[in-house]
Amino acid sequence: MIDGDVVRERITEEIGPVGDWTAITEGENSQAYSAVADGRAVIVRVNLRREGFELDAWAANVLPEQGISVPEVLTVGAVGEAWCCVSTRLPGTRLCDLTESAVAGAAPTVAETLRRIGGTPLPGTRGFGGIDPATGNGRNRSWAEAVAWGVPKSWPELSEPAERAFLESLSAATLADVEALPDFDRLVHGDYSADNLIVAEDGAIGVIDWECAMIGDPLWDLAYQLFWSRAWPVMAPQARASATADFTPSELNRLRCYMTVAGLRSASFYLAGTRGPELALMIDRLRAMPTEPASIRDLLPAH
Repeated sequence: MIDGDVVRERITEEIGPVGDWTAITEGENSQAYSAVADGRAVIVRVNLRREGFELDAWAANVLPEQGISVPEVLTVGAVGEAWCCVSTRLPGTRLCDLTESAVAGAAPTVAETLRRIGGTPLPGTRGFGGIDPATGNGRNRSWAEAVAWGVPKSWPELSEPAERAFLESLSAATLADVEALPDFDRLVHGDYSADNLIVAEDGAIGVIDWECAMIGDPLWDLAYQLFWSRAWPVMAPQARASATADFTPSELNRLRCYMTVAGLRSASFYLAGTRGPELALMIDRLRAMPTEPASIRDLLPAH
């Protein structure tokens, strides 16, 4: 944690005086403040890592041409041992903060925005997985290598033998499926969730936090929605709206694979953080995953 006054002083050095300074979040990875600078509403974020802010700036240069609303990054600079970023504030409310009916009403536009992201051309880029903001290239040699990242091969920290055996067996089977994945060169947001989507009063959708952006299979974002909709109900309407196409058996198996990877990564994260209830929820959701989905209905959350 860095004192908010220190952050404000640093921002003033970068862009001039700021008013209406208000702390809005203190999350697991960052601090955030709302403010007004030069007559514009801005968001100030602080994080130990600079790369996520640089990817936001990369997205701001690439995506508006595709009709995708993202914040403009005004400046990125050091503050103490961390980094701060000032970006314009998109008008509207986070999807996760809306009423249930408003979430359902926004779902078709959320799905359309996701289709635009997956259709964004990335000419001249190389590599797969996480994007280097300086070059626009992926950091991995293959999409399979990118997907395999973060999936443990063993789970020695688990004290419950049955849970450990289940996760180790599932990890081995999933990594074998991952090895067979072909390469894809489409834009992937990587964290297309209800807390990273801003709904304006006119229903337009803005997309924030591009730290997890990748070059790969756009089905990853849909799979992310599908998996988390099983644990976070606000994600369910957007998952259903995005899952209306006719999916081939190969696409269904990739969706299942990516959903399982998302669950295994999250289980590993919660295990490392000794967050027992969240870990138990991930294991429960992974046990409920169908092994051979016959249709998209098998992967959708129950109503």
